[in-house]
Amino acid sequence: MPVQLEATASCPKNEIVHSKPIRTIPTLAVLFTLAAAGCDAPPSPPTATVFDSSGVRIVDLGPAPLEWAEHRTLAGEPDLVIRSSEDDGATVLSDVRDVEVLPRGRVALANGSGNDILVFDATGEHVATWGGTGDGPGEFRSLEWLASLPPDSLAAGDGRLRRVTVFDSEGGFARSFATASAVDPASRPVPPRPLGLLARGSVIAAYFDRPAAVEGTARPAVEIVATAPTGDAMHMMGTWPGDELALFPQDGQLQITQAPFGRRLHIAPAHDGVWIADDDRWQMRKYSARGVLRMIVRSSASPTAVTDELLEAYIAERYRYADQVPTLEDLKRDQREIAQHTTTPAFGTILGTTEGGVAIGEFRLDTVSPRAWITVDPAGSAYSVELPAGLDVKQWGPDWVIGVVRDALDREEIHRYRIVAGPGS
Repeated sequence: MPVQLEATASCPKNEIVHSKPIRTIPTLAVLFTLAAAGCDAPPSPPTATVFDSSGVRIVDLGPAPLEWAEHRTLAGEPDLVIRSSEDDGATVLSDVRDVEVLPRGRVALANGSGNDILVFDATGEHVATWGGTGDGPGEFRSLEWLASLPPDSLAAGDGRLRRVTVFDSEGGFARSFATASAVDPASRPVPPRPLGLLARGSVIAAYFDRPAAVEGTARPAVEIVATAPTGDAMHMMGTWPGDELALFPQDGQLQITQAPFGRRLHIAPAHDGVWIADDDRWQMRKYSARGVLRMIVRSSASPTAVTDELLEAYIAERYRYADQVPTLEDLKRDQREIAQHTTTPAFGTILGTTEGGVAIGEFRLDTVSPRAWITVDPAGSAYSVELPAGLDVKQWGPDWVIGVVRDALDREEIHRYRIVAGPGS
């Protein structure tokens, strides 16, 4: 079984990591800030340090990435909106887990509620439904992600069946394969869970350990692997500490919950590799399909303290829809006992871009405020952009983002926004 790690992940020998203290700019629920608005002086030019070391490209963004990066904006309105059909119950968007842009401007949605793939044309009109619930060819038990497979196929990952299904350009079933094909069943009775597909067909997958039944906090180990398209080879990405859990006794039983301000492991496949990051520090690593470290993006930003104000904001967000809420002071005491953290995570989320870069979203407690992001391309160039409140980004293109939002009636919609140049460009 994978070995649990306490604070760091195992890394290939060719990686060079500088062990500096991790620092971020202190703000309330924002771990990096934009340059002050209204400043008369022109913004400073980008000062990221980009260099190669033993075949690894290292991009050092300094202590405040968003302060110097080129700032871009979104178009005022989305250029594509996809809504549920009022006349056809089979095209109701519910639990949309992934969005993929296909050739000819089409858009495919992984609709979790029906385990089906809804396909829309470039104008947002529904044109096809692929898949459905079941165990047969082209069916799913837990449809989780989509990935384009050149030149015009679409792959879909099933977390429960541990398999990947490939459809042709018209939705016909092409083939499927299990992630267990390269694993010895005797040593690994449970196959790895597929997380994404690279452009050349390699599957990114992971083994997830269970936490030990011991009171306290734990980060069960996660072993990340890449399976070759032929299924006859597996490359190891390393073993990492997974999402942090809190285990505590209640009513004579050991309860498990997410730890307040707990650390998480972020895994984001891109077309030519996979980005892996532990949000205990501001550092993202990109590995090739063969498990070789290719790129590091990092910042020396300082951590934000978990103050009473921030803890109260966390409690307000967590119990927003609760009918009965314990007293604030009791909750604050309980959360501090469980959390064991004096600082927030270093960032909120990451996403592999269609160009092979990485997009990093700031840590936020709420979904009603805009979220600032910074993107870094494979050459090391960076820009920042603020995305609308509540936009759950699913794919990041060269000049657009697409994701899930909820309307006033809590119905899911798909919005695509164009990214435009910043002021004065």
